[in-house]
Amino acid sequence: MSRDVWLQQIRQAGKDPAAVERVVADDIAQDVLQHAGQAILRCPDSAALGDAASRLIEALGRRGWVGDRELIHELEHVVSVSPSTLTALNVELDDLGEALDQSVASVAYLDLDTATVWPAELFDIGEEPDDFDPDDDQRWLPVPGQGARAGYASMEDFITTVTDPRLAGRLHDAIAGTGAFRRFHDELSRNDDEYTRWHRWRDDRRLGRARAWLAEHGYRSTR
Repeated sequence: MSRDVWLQQIRQAGKDPAAVERVVADDIAQDVLQHAGQAILRCPDSAALGDAASRLIEALGRRGWVGDRELIHELEHVVSVSPSTLTALNVELDDLGEALDQSVASVAYLDLDTATVWPAELFDIGEEPDDFDPDDDQRWLPVPGQGARAGYASMEDFITTVTDPRLAGRLHDAIAGTGAFRRFHDELSRNDDEYTRWHRWRDDRRLGRARAWLAEHGYRSTR
């Protein structure tokens, strides 16, 4: 089971700028930059984190994953103490990312009033909200699933960073053919350190995809 001390610390820091500053004060791992950026953005007094935001902007510029450009733009507003051009929405990016990772046949919905992501499976079984109206585009924003391609690419890219050639080889074999995701996780779960690192990597990529999608629709997450 993945036990990531850094992620626990950043979650415990909450919206306290001083606590967030302590967690991101040192060099930040390349696979948690989206998490670090969101921790800064959710602080009401994020202007106090201008130095941390500047360091993170540099790191994001070097990395260049999906969603990093959008995060840079938001952090630039922190540094310059200027308002964002995107509409603030208290949506959980991880929930949005999970919805985007579903099959291309699925459609979840984002309630713009409550910032709640309603999973596609609830609509499939007729358990949508009582006041749901798909024609009300001022409140309900459809979130179409994008399929497994992004998740599979994350596995491929992660394998290139595994320094143990034997483990990298087994992981490469695991993702060939049907059942790739299950075999990949089964193989990786035998190595605690790499299993934890994989969850960081996967989750940070998911946050980035969700952030990019949200910005494309004119919103930014404050949660």
